[in-house]
Amino acid sequence: MMAVPHSVRFFVAAGTAALLVGCSSDAESSSAGEGEPTSPPASTAAAVDDDPAQGYLDQVNALCDALVPKVVEATHGGSTDVPATEWVATWPAHKALLDGFDADLAKVPVPPEAAASAKVMSDYVVWATGVDDARIAAARQGEAAWRRELAAESDITSAPELLALAPAGFDDSCQAR
Repeated sequence: MMAVPHSVRFFVAAGTAALLVGCSSDAESSSAGEGEPTSPPASTAAAVDDDPAQGYLDQVNALCDALVPKVVEATHGGSTDVPATEWVATWPAHKALLDGFDADLAKVPVPPEAAASAKVMSDYVVWATGVDDARIAAARQGEAAWRRELAAESDITSAPELLALAPAGFDDSCQAR
């Protein structure tokens, strides 16, 4: 099997999600500031009434979809294939977006029918935060440590927390978190 660098996989996923979000977003949502929290669309209320689990997934996926273009913008393309100094420079804006996402996610009601999916997302957020912490710590140490960290992530796409997202009903855009 051919190994595809994490930065390439993320760039393709982010680009695809950004394209989909761009096609379905209105002008108001695209003008929101990068540090502003996102809110799930009001149209998910009907879905919540019909299928509470799907309503939860729709709301979380909408948050993820809104996050992708902001992360791509804040990180100047969404790739880890940048110098350590650039990663450090973009980290405050990137972290603010992640923190805003986490705050918005915490506001999404979890019906009993969605408990398993919510656990998957919770586990993923904990794991992704650990990845982010390791990345910024390495980047702050310098280029050599940054490159070692990225090399150590060569098998990141096989992490159980990442692989559990799609079967639980989450869109690929949730990998932006």
